[in-house]
Amino acid sequence: MKYLCSTDTPEALYFSGVNRHVDSEATPSENTDGMSFDFARKRHVSAHRTAPPLCVLKWGGLGSVLTTRPFLQALRDHFGKARQIIYITSAANAGLVERMNLADRVLILEPNGSPLLRTLRLGRALRSEKPAMFFDLQIHTHRGLGRTLARLSGAHRRFGFFRARETIRRNGQGIFANPFAPLDQLYLEMARLAGATHPPSEPRRALWISHADEDKAGALLHGWLSARDRLLIVNPNASATALVRRWPLASYAEAIGVLLAQVPRLRVALIGAASERDYVGKLHQMVAPSGNAVRNFAGLTTLGSLMALITRADCVLSNDSGPLHLALALGARVVGLFGPVHPDHNAHLGPPARKIILYHPVLCSPCVHHVAVPPCGGNNLCMQLIAPEDVVAACRRHLSDISATPGRTFRQWHSLRDQPGSAQVASVAQPGAALANRA
Repeated sequence: MKYLCSTDTPEALYFSGVNRHVDSEATPSENTDGMSFDFARKRHVSAHRTAPPLCVLKWGGLGSVLTTRPFLQALRDHFGKARQIIYITSAANAGLVERMNLADRVLILEPNGSPLLRTLRLGRALRSEKPAMFFDLQIHTHRGLGRTLARLSGAHRRFGFFRARETIRRNGQGIFANPFAPLDQLYLEMARLAGATHPPSEPRRALWISHADEDKAGALLHGWLSARDRLLIVNPNASATALVRRWPLASYAEAIGVLLAQVPRLRVALIGAASERDYVGKLHQMVAPSGNAVRNFAGLTTLGSLMALITRADCVLSNDSGPLHLALALGARVVGLFGPVHPDHNAHLGPPARKIILYHPVLCSPCVHHVAVPPCGGNNLCMQLIAPEDVVAACRRHLSDISATPGRTFRQWHSLRDQPGSAQVASVAQPGAALANRA
C-alpha cells in the first residue's frame, strides 16, 4: 500500500508499507508502530494504473473508519483490482486503513485548522488522476470540506449524503443520511448506486496484525498473565467529542471488584490513549485493593499491539468508542455499553453470538450527532441506568462460557438485523451476594 501525505510543498510524500515494493531511490525510515516504512519523493500521485481510480473520503475516529470496511469490500468485489482505491483520511487513521487491506493508497488530509490550501493542492493532484468516482462518506462533520474536495477532484461521478431539510447536491448523486439507519448500510447503499449490488464477501481476516504487534502485546503481558488466567480488557474512555458516552467510573470500579471476587484467576487490563492515562489511572486507584490483578496499560499500546491484546482477551468491556469497534471487528467477545448513540446505528460489526450490547432507550437517546449540546447537559442518565450487576452478568457469560445457566436476567439489546425482535431478556449466571443484595 502507498501512503500519500499532503504537505505544504508541491511534491507528495509517499509511504510504502513493510514488505511492499518501493522505488529504488527510497530510503528507509525508523520503525513506526511495528512496521518499517520507506519514503520516496514523487511528482505524481500514481505512475501506473489500468483504469481511473476510485476516491473514498472518510474522516473521524477509529470506529467511523472501521464501519466503512463492508463498503470497501463491496467496491473491491465489484471492480476487482483493475481500479485502485484511494482512501482519504487523517493521519491518525492511516495505519488502520492499511490494516483493513482494501485500499491501494492512503492520502492524508487533516480537516481541522486551516486546510484550504492543502485541499486545493490535493484536489489538483487528484484531478491529474482523472478519478472515475468520488465517494464522500462524511455525514456529520467537515461536510463542506468534503464537498469541495469532491468537486476539485474532477471525478466523473460524485456520491455524497444529504440530511433532513437539505437538497441533493448538484452534479452528484445523493443519499439521504437517515439518522436511524445503520451506518454500514448507508455506506453500502452508496456502493449499490455505483454498481456494487451484491453483498460484500466475508474477508479471511478483518484486520492485519503483524508479528511485531504480537510481540509487543506479549511483552506487556509477560510475567503478569499466565496460560491459566482469564483476561478482561476494560476501556472506560470515549471520544473527547462525546464524553457523555462514558459509563461512570464508580460503576466500572464496582463491576470490576465483583468480577474479581467471582471469577477465579481473572486479570483486568485497563486501556486507553496516552491522553487518557490520568483518567484511567483514577479507575485504577479505585480498584487498587485488588493488588496486581488490575493493570493500567493506557498509553502503552500502539494500534497494532492493542489489536493483538484484544485477540488474547476472554472479554472486552467498553463504552461506545474506537476500541469497542476494534474488538467487534476482530470477533472478540464483547460487552458494549451504549446510551447517547443508538446501538442499531453503530454496533453491527462482529458475530452476534459474541457480543452483548447493554442499552436503555430513554426518551432523549440518541442525542450525539443530533444536537449541539446533550439535553442532559452531561448528566448522562442513559449510561447511568446501566446497572453494574447487569454488566457483571454479561461479562460472566463471556468469561465463564455460560449461556443458559439459570440466574440473573438482564435486558440485552438485539439489533433487528442480528436477531428478530428488539430488546429481549437473556439469562446468565447469578452474580454474587454483593450485588444480589442490591437488587
